[in-house]
Amino acid sequence: MPDTSSSATENLNHLIIIANDGRLGYKEAAEYAENPILKASFLRYATERSEFAGELTALVTAAGTAPENGSGPLGALHRVWIDIKTSFTAQNDAGLLEDCIRGDKTAVSAYKTALEDAALSADLQLVLKRHLRLTEDALFDLQQQSASSH
Repeated sequence: MPDTSSSATENLNHLIIIANDGRLGYKEAAEYAENPILKASFLRYATERSEFAGELTALVTAAGTAPENGSGPLGALHRVWIDIKTSFTAQNDAGLLEDCIRGDKTAVSAYKTALEDAALSADLQLVLKRHLRLTEDALFDLQQQSASSH
């Protein structure tokens, strides 16, 4: 990765935390989902978020910086996934969908904020735009599933 500013690296680390939290949230949702199609969607999105985290971690490491491991002050903004995990025990599929939608809205917002950083190289912008597009696609899918379940 080309010379990466500290703000770009901070944004990438922020997104690593979001991706890790999303992976855990989707994995947890899949465990509680009753609908097999919904369960498969949650597992697919958990895998996707894991791939995002791996890709972002590699970019931060290539810049010569230690990547976030999912803890620290940046993670405080994404405790929505922790709230989701603690509320799963009494939820049905509709509640799981709503919680995952809320988490992906947080992720979309974070990607849009990160993309506003003028210090991002063109290569980094491409990666983040791809992650954003896939997250928006997942969000749309979840919203459609939620609408059809009501």
